Amino acid sequence: MSERPPRAELFVRSLAPTDARDQQEQVVERLRTLDAEGRVSTLDVRLCGECVCPESVTAETEPGRRLLDRYEAFRQWADERGRELVGFEERDTKSLLTGSRVTGIVFPRIVLAEYRDGDLTHVTPSRNGTERTSVSDRLDAL
Repeated sequence: MSERPPRAELFVRSLAPTDARDQQEQVVERLRTLDAEGRVSTLDVRLCGECVCPESVTAETEPGRRLLDRYEAFRQWADERGRELVGFEERDTKSLLTGSRVTGIVFPRIVLAEYRDGDLTHVTPSRNGTERTSVSDRLDAL
């Protein structure tokens, strides 16, 4: 019996520069093709801004909470598998609302998360030691 195709959740930065936007659009098109072919069961595309700050008012919103929850799930997934997330960074920044310094989490320009039966099964970009897996690599594998 073949394994059920994964549900794909793609995160793209809404403020990505033009050169990254082309890559994002290519990935979305590839995922749509995989979805149409039944190799991905569902495709959700999520936009994320430059960063999300856990101590900010925006973290209390549904989109902010979702991003923070996903980031924590991604970190846990990587820790459990001996992998390292690539392109995520924590950055000190000044809150535009309060003027205070906060630490924000910056997502890479494009992130692919895969789920099977509700469980997170893969996150890219990530690496296992020196072996790096990109979003494009995972799309090829699907």
